[in-house]
Amino acid sequence: MALAPPSSADVAIPGRAWDGHDYASSDGRWVEVCDMEDDANRVYGESETTTGTHRVFDGNGHAGGCGNAIFNRVREFRVCEEIDFWPDSCSGWVGP
Repeated sequence: MALAPPSSADVAIPGRAWDGHDYASSDGRWVEVCDMEDDANRVYGESETTTGTHRVFDGNGHAGGCGNAIFNRVREFRVCEEIDFWPDSCSGWVGP
């Protein structure tokens, strides 16, 4: 019996939002936030879910590893960078 490769409808491909080199990605439940810049600015992802807006931080700065969380359903998300004494820099909202 030959197995067919999964179709694109069978494979969850996460969406990604960028702010400079920092990014957030989501597959609709899981959210990952990665600080990729050595600039001392904290990076977080904002996620609109069925229970409200949630923030996920990359707690170790630009060091290896990223911040992540799992939600029931992510409707849209974005990545933001905290900039002292200025408004935070954020990507546009994207869907998973």
